[in-house]
Amino acid sequence: MKSQMRHAAMIVSLLSASSCALAQVPNRCPSLAFYGNAATSGLCKSLSPATQNLQVCELTAAQPDVHLTFGLQPNGVNPPVPLHLTVRTQANNCEQATNIVQNAAGTFVAQSNALLCGVDPVTYVQRMNAQTIVPGSNGQSACRTAFINAQTGGKLTPAVAQGYLNACNTGGLANAACP
Repeated sequence: MKSQMRHAAMIVSLLSASSCALAQVPNRCPSLAFYGNAATSGLCKSLSPATQNLQVCELTAAQPDVHLTFGLQPNGVNPPVPLHLTVRTQANNCEQATNIVQNAAGTFVAQSNALLCGVDPVTYVQRMNAQTIVPGSNGQSACRTAFINAQTGGKLTPAVAQGYLNACNTGGLANAACP
């Protein structure tokens, strides 16, 4: 009886540890697919290289600086960074952010609709939700298709596109390929 209880406790412990490990690696596929499609359409004015700790999609080319950021990989100390909208202004030396999540219907929602440095985040979230997400084609996943289209359209350099294509291969839960 004691050995059965120990065995059951060990299984529960292992399951808890594995679910914690999975919880630490979020599904980054929705953010990746969005970035690829937003780069293709021009909503993202530029994308940072996927090899950096943080992936940045510039939404404005001037002041105020408005961008989306998320982290693909832990930086050795911190866990991956969730998708968030940041506003920076030089005039009043302001920097504020709000996390962006997807609801059950797949719609992006700002966790706070309060003004960020005087900028309404809702207008940017509406632009995000208006972004067309292209399905996969030619045997490629939707994530990979988005970045292939961005490179083909001249929106990304081959090196930046390849970094994100690689990320699509491991961006899902438990480092699975993105659909």
